[in-house]
Amino acid sequence: LLKRALFDNDDEVRDRATLHLTQLAGAAGGPEAVRPSLELNLSAMEGALNAYLAADDTQQPFDVSTVPKVAPAAKPHKPPGGLMAAAGGVTAAAAGSAAAGGAAAAGAAGGAGTGAAAGYSSQYEAIIKARPEFASLGPLFKSCTPVRLTEEDTEYAIHAVKHVFPEHLVLQFDCTNTIAEQRLENVSVMLDLADAPDFEAETVLPLASMPLNEVGQCFSVLRRPAGLSAGKMGCVLKFTVKEIDPSTGEAEEEGYEDEYQLEDVEVAGSDYSRPLLLGNFRGTWEQLEPGSEREDDYGLGSRENLQDTVETVMAILGMHPCEGTEAVPPNARSHTVLLAGQFPGDTRALVRLSFGMGADGQVAMKVVSRGDSEEASEAVHSIIQEA
Repeated sequence: LLKRALFDNDDEVRDRATLHLTQLAGAAGGPEAVRPSLELNLSAMEGALNAYLAADDTQQPFDVSTVPKVAPAAKPHKPPGGLMAAAGGVTAAAAGSAAAGGAAAAGAAGGAGTGAAAGYSSQYEAIIKARPEFASLGPLFKSCTPVRLTEEDTEYAIHAVKHVFPEHLVLQFDCTNTIAEQRLENVSVMLDLADAPDFEAETVLPLASMPLNEVGQCFSVLRRPAGLSAGKMGCVLKFTVKEIDPSTGEAEEEGYEDEYQLEDVEVAGSDYSRPLLLGNFRGTWEQLEPGSEREDDYGLGSRENLQDTVETVMAILGMHPCEGTEAVPPNARSHTVLLAGQFPGDTRALVRLSFGMGADGQVAMKVVSRGDSEEASEAVHSIIQEA
């Protein structure tokens, strides 16, 4: 079709056809320049739209800029032993680890332009504020990417969203019923915390009725200790089923209890980190207490290229790249990435990631972190090690 368009009567059509043929041949940006691509994370888009509709405030337009463009899932496949496992294990460098005593909190962030990235929180803020039960939990620190707990095209569509508060974790379950012959009432999700012993169930807020082809929410409130509490939670959807009378369209008075097995919800250390928009990384780095610095070396195994490796580690840490360092120059064998993030309590953590690739494709990574506290700096390495 493009070759035929070279003989079109319109000169603009001929010019565009010539350009696209050149790109498909590998020049002028290559095939990627003409291939349509949606850079939005579709799972996050679905969850954000559900939250927008559930907030019942559609007078304001949906803000697509709040949906992240980087998919949470890491591109490279994890090698045996974990993503960050080296052939000979992880080697901890001595620098930074010998520092004794507590690290004093640093002063104000260096330069203008400092602030926390909104992430998903803005999409769910209206839902959280609308529930008086959450008023005593303190400020919402982060809302994580929605995770689907049911298979596609099943009778129920359930998504889980993790909301991090100073001392609590709130699990929001977005629920949709697709069976017109049934009404589901008193809907809740029961959690099995056997593999998440750090968490303590406090409150379950059920959904009175799961809407047909619309979204409703039920919640579970968990108390968590300080730090990066992690674990896997078993989930079972519980509800009362009332059949719909086809002649009247009304639900029967009597119903019966039923349940539906869901996928597990996993809580990881990265759920507690959020991006920090920083105007002056180097100035802020110097302001942070050197005694909080932690340095470790990691072997990442064989990788195809550094760009994919950089994107993988960035997705794991969930922090904001600074000064354009997320882009690796073509054919580079080494690269340094600067990241800024926060942990609950608005505790800052800054990270220098130094990557090197050998001739055999083996990648080594040095991670140097500083923070407002030693705990924040160490949390960076904990997230990497658990990946």
